Formats: sequence, C-alpha cells, structure tokens
Amino acid sequence: MYSMEKNVFLIKWYGPFESQEAVKEWEEEQSFKCSLYLLHGKLKHTKTREKYYCGMSIRNIYKRLSDKGHHIEEIKDRLNSIYVAHLSNIKRPTRPQIFLAEKIITASLTYIVGKDNVLNATNTYFPSENVAVINEWWKTTCDSVWERQPKNAPSNIVPDVINFKGKDDNDLFYCKKLRRL
Repeated sequence: MYSMEKNVFLIKWYGPFESQEAVKEWEEEQSFKCSLYLLHGKLKHTKTREKYYCGMSIRNIYKRLSDKGHHIEEIKDRLNSIYVAHLSNIKRPTRPQIFLAEKIITASLTYIVGKDNVLNATNTYFPSENVAVINEWWKTTCDSVWERQPKNAPSNIVPDVINFKGKDDNDLFYCKKLRRL
C-alpha cells in the first residue's frame, strides 16, 4: 500500500544570506542541520537575467558551497542571496527524502522561471510520485516569517505550497503565497 506521509515536507527556509561566510556563521549556531539551499544571482556578463539554483547536501551547506566546480562560482561575483533549509517535519531525513524535496523545488522553479533561468542541468523534471511541500520563509535574525521580500527573491518565486500528483495524473497544484484570513 502506498503511503503519502513519506512524501510530505514542511521546509523551513532561512535567509537571505549575502555570502558563504554568513551561511557558515549562522549554520554553526543552529541546533538543527540544513540540507537544502537556494542560490540567486546573475552570471558574470548578463545585465538583467536572474539565475536560480536549488541544491541539497548531507554535509553542512557552507561546506557543500565550497566544493570545487560548484554552481555558486558561476554567480559568485553577482550573488544576490543564499537561502538554506531543513525538512522540519522529519527528525532525520534520508538522502532520498532530501533528494525528492530538492527535485520538486527545482522542477517548480523550472516551471515558473523557465529552464534557461535555472542553473541545475539535471533534476528539472517532476518526480514520478506524489509529493506535497509547504515552504516557510524565516528571517535569520529573529523568530518570524518574512512578510515582504523583493520580487525576484526565491521566497517570492518558489510557491509556499506545492502539491504534485505524479502517480495518477501528473498534475501540479500550487499556491504562490499563503495569506492570513
């Protein structure tokens, strides 16, 4: 019997950070481990085109961003922001769970901003299984959720709620921004 529970993720995003060093300082102070990250910036010689990248790591995010040949090098000189996240509804997420969460975020980004604006060369297609994600965007300086962010920030691009039904219909449902009633 198929269980949807393993594919439901509450992702708490923290940021924006302006540098890898800021991510390192913040990450070292936390009692939880982040396993996802979003990068946002521009390539060296472009004027207006924003680029996005979603990645995952089993290690600390700042260590992953320091790896040789990482995509952050493509936008490092014109980096706008870094967001880091953890799957807050799962105590010890497995690598497949983290990968599935990354996959749905990357596929959603590709769907919304277009494949040319996402630096991920792979992993841009929706998974073959059902996945539900709730994204929350938290400030790093206090315990509150961001109310406003720039239009081009990942927190405004990535939907707050994503529900993909891959097993049956390959239907994507999403809610861009949750509003208080």
